[in-house]
Amino acid sequence: MNAEFNALAGGRSSPVTIWLRALARHAHQECGGPGVGAIGMCFTANFALTMMLEPSMLAPVLAQPSLPLKEPAGLEIAPDEIRAVRERLDRKNLTVLAYRFKGDKFCRAERFAAYAAALGGRFIPHELPDGAANADVSPFFAKYVRCPHSVVTQHLIDAAGQPTIAARDEILAFFATRLVTKP
Repeated sequence: MNAEFNALAGGRSSPVTIWLRALARHAHQECGGPGVGAIGMCFTANFALTMMLEPSMLAPVLAQPSLPLKEPAGLEIAPDEIRAVRERLDRKNLTVLAYRFKGDKFCRAERFAAYAAALGGRFIPHELPDGAANADVSPFFAKYVRCPHSVVTQHLIDAAGQPTIAARDEILAFFATRLVTKP
């Protein structure tokens, strides 16, 4: 596994998040507006949370955070960094959205409980029923990801009234609320 990811052990942040925070800062300086948002998915899900250490980051979304793989309740963020994120969330009245399917074997309920313990009411979890997942998936997912997992990509059902579309729309509204300058 690349050293930029901490796939097996929790309690520390992936080094790539330093670069991602710099990218967020650069994008905000270049584009303006209130700030930036990010959606992290699966292996990269926690990157959006660690990016909250960058002041321009205002809208973090964690979609099926799956790392560390061998610690269902583990978090891929250093303890001092998650404390700093929590302090910023409280100070700036910000929240973190998070999504998972209830039966996801890679992002289990224990991980969401750990985020809730660390972030309190600033962590807004959404658990979708497994039956809301699209069963028509790519061959890779059919072979290696045999559970509902990717809420707004592979397992999304693109039809009105579906829970996955509601999740996607909620994420887009979250970004619009936090990131669009009001006239």
